[in-house]
Amino acid sequence: MSDRTSSSTAGVTWRLADAPVLAADADTGLRQTLLMTNAAGFLAGYYAMHNQWVQLAWFGLMTAAWFWAGGFQDFMQSLRRDRWLVSLVGLASLLLFRSSIVESPGMGIHDLWLGWLNTAMLVAALMMLWQAGSRPRSVKALGLPLVATACAAAAGSMLIFYFFSSGAMFGSRLNNWFIYGGWNSVCTGLTFGFAATWAMYGWHHASARREKLIWLLMSLTLVAGTLLTMSRGAFLALVIGHAGLVIARGWRDSLKPVSLLLACICIFQLSAPLITRIAVWDASRHQENSAKVVTVNSLADQIIVPNPAARLVERADNGRFEIYGVALQSMTTWQDWLWGKGLWSANDFWSCSLHWYPEHLHSIFMDALVRGGIPTLLGLLAILGWGLGRAFVLAREGEELWFMLACYGFAGVLFDGDSAFSLLTVPRFEVLILWVPLVIASARYSVVRRGS
Repeated sequence: MSDRTSSSTAGVTWRLADAPVLAADADTGLRQTLLMTNAAGFLAGYYAMHNQWVQLAWFGLMTAAWFWAGGFQDFMQSLRRDRWLVSLVGLASLLLFRSSIVESPGMGIHDLWLGWLNTAMLVAALMMLWQAGSRPRSVKALGLPLVATACAAAAGSMLIFYFFSSGAMFGSRLNNWFIYGGWNSVCTGLTFGFAATWAMYGWHHASARREKLIWLLMSLTLVAGTLLTMSRGAFLALVIGHAGLVIARGWRDSLKPVSLLLACICIFQLSAPLITRIAVWDASRHQENSAKVVTVNSLADQIIVPNPAARLVERADNGRFEIYGVALQSMTTWQDWLWGKGLWSANDFWSCSLHWYPEHLHSIFMDALVRGGIPTLLGLLAILGWGLGRAFVLAREGEELWFMLACYGFAGVLFDGDSAFSLLTVPRFEVLILWVPLVIASARYSVVRRGS
């Protein structure tokens, strides 16, 4: 770990800004506008588009418009210029091929067609994001809409769920109201935390006073929104993401964002007892005609507890290791370990052993093992390690955002998430927090290295 300030901090930005574009007119005119609008809207959709189908419709229509304007040649260049992306697409294609020709437990024809659409759209989205990320001004063009939308979603959700909705209760675990009318607090926390990490980077690197203030306000809003979800995965990912900054840039260059994050966590911990008291009072007010006495224990995990740090520890693994255990027990033949049970195999082959239905395996790594066997898991780990290495190179040269976000994503999908090889999943956030930073880092690395 080094405390040095890299002499190439401005160098990598200069090289990316002045690097030749991959197509002669891709940085000008209609194609460039459609590409960046498509990417920015797709990413903002994780915070403000009601469901995956709305987001998918946006992506499909905007990609068609981009192709109509002549963007297909640019689209395909991502595969010709980046071996990492080719490897990722190749692994997804192999798993798709295996799932189509080898029997998968509980798979029907509907699962087959939806699965092909799912993987094809994932590959197309990653190639589109690669193109957008390779553009010189992509950090601002993608980051500002994403963070601003996430900030609006966080602030709006607090107002709705704490004050203005019919069942509003101050101090309840925060959900994103704009997704499904109230997204699961874990998914909300992981997506808000991703945007918070991006906002912290923006604040840390802003030079103008007004710009710095705006990024700071968005950072505080998003960190608060993340902590109010009481999601352990989001909390862990926030810490790991900022630890990645320390690893890449050293304490001297990381002190401000790390200190801000720690200050936010301490304030939240100290203010939690007051939040809890208000929450209990608010819940009692809503049940004023009921004989039932409202207490912290009776509200269980619905509200912020007086000691959030202790509560995070008390909740332990929350059944995840039980899920992993029954999943491994379902691997009963050598074929299961060699090529898995297939992308679209029914969850019943493992979930029937549990006393509840968790819907997915709560780890993309466990999912890769169960669905694709040991080779798929090893392939996924190799691709993730390769991509993280590229992000680290960029971080050492002054563009640490992608390494921070990649570290955040790794921590986020370690104990949460469904599949790394699908665009449409139950949790929905895997592409955002895992693949977006790695794909864009690889794109920018390839542009800087000219054909890596």
